[in-house]
Amino acid sequence: MSGIPKSITGELEGVTKRAEGIAISKDTHLQIARFSFVHTLYQEQTILANAAKKELQTINDAEDELILVDDEALVPCQVDAPSVFEKLKPEAEAFLADEKTRIQAELDEYESKAADYLKELNQLRIDLYGKLGNLIQLETTGTEDDD
Repeated sequence: MSGIPKSITGELEGVTKRAEGIAISKDTHLQIARFSFVHTLYQEQTILANAAKKELQTINDAEDELILVDDEALVPCQVDAPSVFEKLKPEAEAFLADEKTRIQAELDEYESKAADYLKELNQLRIDLYGKLGNLIQLETTGTEDDD
């Protein structure tokens, strides 16, 4: 390190890097790392929310098909991939209603967390663009705009 200027090695007071004459402080570097971490969490919650939406749609489709079934018929119900059992139509309707309530609660939680993460991402984006201007690129592929 002795042949490398101090501005590159980060040995100046509170400076971790220099880019195009702009000093990036340790605090700014931590904000960039936080942005990356929160963005990953946001994406995970979005993926979970989308999966829950698909599951809700599947339950809605099952409820629609259940309308056509006779009241006395046994209806196969699947809890997990290996677990399939039969219930009478009223029990199957209650089962679907319970599953729908459970999945809706999960969906609400995923969407709430995603909204919190998005709020933090937007604040970090404002702070970082304010400090670094066009020296930083924080825009993503548009996943935040899908909500």
